[in-house]
Amino acid sequence: MVEVYLNSSSMIPIDRYYEYDIYDLVIEAYKNFEGEYDVNSIDLIVVANAYSQKLNNASLIAPKIAEKIGKPNVPSIKVDNADASGGAALLTAYSLIKSNMVNSVLIVGVEKQSDYPSKYLYDAISTNLDDYMFYNGISSHSVAALLMRQYMKRYGVDRNYFANWAIKMHKNATENPFAYLRFQVDLNTVINSQIISDPVRLFDVGARADGAAILLLSNNKTESAVKINKILSAQARYDFSPSLPSVRMLRDKLELKFSERTGIDIHDSYSIMAALMLEEAGIFESGKSLHNLDSVNVNLGGGLKARGHVGGASAIYQLAEAHMQLIGSFKGKKASVDNYIVISSDDLGMVSYGINLSR
Repeated sequence: MVEVYLNSSSMIPIDRYYEYDIYDLVIEAYKNFEGEYDVNSIDLIVVANAYSQKLNNASLIAPKIAEKIGKPNVPSIKVDNADASGGAALLTAYSLIKSNMVNSVLIVGVEKQSDYPSKYLYDAISTNLDDYMFYNGISSHSVAALLMRQYMKRYGVDRNYFANWAIKMHKNATENPFAYLRFQVDLNTVINSQIISDPVRLFDVGARADGAAILLLSNNKTESAVKINKILSAQARYDFSPSLPSVRMLRDKLELKFSERTGIDIHDSYSIMAALMLEEAGIFESGKSLHNLDSVNVNLGGGLKARGHVGGASAIYQLAEAHMQLIGSFKGKKASVDNYIVISSDDLGMVSYGINLSR
């Protein structure tokens, strides 16, 4: 049986790179990668990106990226599944190796989001919603706010409960040299920050910026390899009960088991999404997840909240960090873990990917 390994990874700090274009970001990530690993036997390049056509006026970016990194003759494809593009790219690469169609795949996750004002950026992101919502001016922030209100009502929690997530993520990010927001925050700062869509405030939202990360997958195990035990996808619309059925479906399919030696990385686009994901994944009892964050190894690099939200490249950062944690090379906050669970999704959890890795 063919096994699939994540042999190496690279990423650049998430930031607003006004002086770089989308290709420069990849080149910077590849410089670190190329100097350390053998990249001469790549069969395919898969690019995870969500918004290049809208935000960068750039199409056909996969072959252009291949040329920029000195691999013009290596077949290349772009995978676009909104902010879940990274999970979809991994599933694509994993499946091709598993089926013996290729032996090794370079996955490039890149997003350039800081060239335009926030209004233009979030207009692009709002196209992820269905036509009714988009054309009536409803945003992802609005949906997150409705989910948050329903959660507060159902479980009898207040705004302070959700502030626990931002406080924890910013604390983790202070140790992460790749993080965008490397500073701590307190309760007063979080609950008095700008209202985005009441009750969602500024510190409830993942901070979008620019970045690029790279993974090398292969059927050949190296010294720095971690095994991809399983990757599954699920699709189901969120509901306002509130719940995330897609994550609950992943829990059942992956048969998730957690211990003190399990690392967890989730797509925390909003504080409410973090709470729902932790609960739907079976890690915590509903309504209590954000009171118990010190008991689990979750989003050790700060998550989308403070590491930074790089759109379609987010899952590639999640996986690069998981790889580095498992082999003990991560330069931020470390944990002694034997296996990792990564949950990648779009910002509202309609499409989710669950990845199980181990050393």
